[in-house]
Amino acid sequence: MKIKIKRVFRYQVSATKVREIQPGVYDVPGRVSLELAQMVLRFGKAEILAESVPPKVVEKVAPENKVVEVTANKARVAKTPMRRRSSRSKSDK
Repeated sequence: MKIKIKRVFRYQVSATKVREIQPGVYDVPGRVSLELAQMVLRFGKAEILAESVPPKVVEKVAPENKVVEVTANKARVAKTPMRRRSSRSKSDK
């Protein structure tokens, strides 16, 4: 697999060491490790070259028709009656 690094990528090796990769085309198992290549791709600084990637074979599967049986009785559930207060205040009589 080959990746093309578009911009300079800096990564931290240890607490005090920082390394960088210059733009260019790199072999992943050769010049660049797989972990480092995944990190560069994740940060969006590189792209996978199409000529080096084998095409993926995807099988298309038709969706299943799932029919759910509806119950014959759709009676409403009885609700408890609510007491409503009037918005007007009561007189003092």
